[in-house]
Amino acid sequence: MLSPDYLRQITEGAEENASKLHQKIITLIISRMVRRLERREDYLFTPIDRWQIETIQESGYLLEDIQKEISSHLRIQYNEVKNRMEEAGIKAIEYDNEVYKAAGLSPTPLKQAPHLIRLMQRNYEATNGELRNLTRTTVNAAQQTFIEECDMAYEKVTRNVQPLSGAVREAVDNVSKTGVKIVYPSGHEDYIETAVARAVRTGVAQATGDIQIARMEEMEWDIILTSAHYGARTGDGGENPGNHCWWQGKFFSRTGQDKRFPDFRTSTGYGSVTGLCGANCRHSFGPGDGIHNPYGEIDSEANKKIEDINKHMREMERNIRKTKQELLGLRTAIESTGDEKLKYELQQEYDHIAATLKRQNAKYKIFCDMHNIKPLQERLHTAKWGHSEEMKARAAGAIYKKQCT
Repeated sequence: MLSPDYLRQITEGAEENASKLHQKIITLIISRMVRRLERREDYLFTPIDRWQIETIQESGYLLEDIQKEISSHLRIQYNEVKNRMEEAGIKAIEYDNEVYKAAGLSPTPLKQAPHLIRLMQRNYEATNGELRNLTRTTVNAAQQTFIEECDMAYEKVTRNVQPLSGAVREAVDNVSKTGVKIVYPSGHEDYIETAVARAVRTGVAQATGDIQIARMEEMEWDIILTSAHYGARTGDGGENPGNHCWWQGKFFSRTGQDKRFPDFRTSTGYGSVTGLCGANCRHSFGPGDGIHNPYGEIDSEANKKIEDINKHMREMERNIRKTKQELLGLRTAIESTGDEKLKYELQQEYDHIAATLKRQNAKYKIFCDMHNIKPLQERLHTAKWGHSEEMKARAAGAIYKKQCT
């Protein structure tokens, strides 16, 4: 059985890799966009149809640059997923095997069980397929973002709506703030690092779940115990699989034949998007004896309170990461432009956003102190945001504050 903290931390490597890719893509878009938009003669002498054709050609070069990054990224990401799945599978089976041995059974070690390894390989390949789809979608979105922002800036300048510096600064702001998002058929949007973390956590949970179920079938073991933790999602609050608080920390019958306990799959929604081992679920399960339950009763009101606190904490962390992303984008634009007026305006914007980051960090610390929670520094991290960038942001924030007083 895997702990919720383990399932939270297991995606850190994959999330960091995806964050690096996202930041690199933003850097490539902004640097090419600034160079494209600073060709002043294009605005005066190029008809709109020719401008659009040249912009599409330029987006092709951008696409080539991104494809090079993708190729390297996927090799690293596949290896990360493989290592995490193997680690989690071994960890889960080792825990379960101790229960079987205590019952006088003789389970085979995971590495000596080809049928279990095939199950893990199947989940590994499925997760990698999802990662390929996510990166492909991100590449297409990046190319479209570049074209749209260049065209909007062109229109504003040629129609005298904005001067060149203003149009470029607005385009940079748009890309820095929004980044590149994956849009699902439902209309839901995610950054690639969020989507990758969900895919890997779900893939690991489903891989370990599948081999645990197969091992239970092999051992002819029927009773299952689900893990439990405070802050579990409550869904609509009803007695259904989407309310994880309802079914966590309880015994179930794998086959449904032991009438002392509810049916496992029907009650927990095992394998479904909203159920046990579904999207972003941090619950796990293992063999139980139907008597000894280490979890006890979880108070529903206390669970809801912690769930709300966690949700607010995640929102604050997302906002901090987003602000850091914005600052990195502005830094790229400042370093890419040769226009001194634009450089000055971008630096002013950078100083203002840096002051916002300082306030966000202070509020996050106060919130954590108020609820006696340890700040999760890894959740505030953004790729390419190192000590040097932190010092630049602090200095810029101080300058902005001084100017405002």
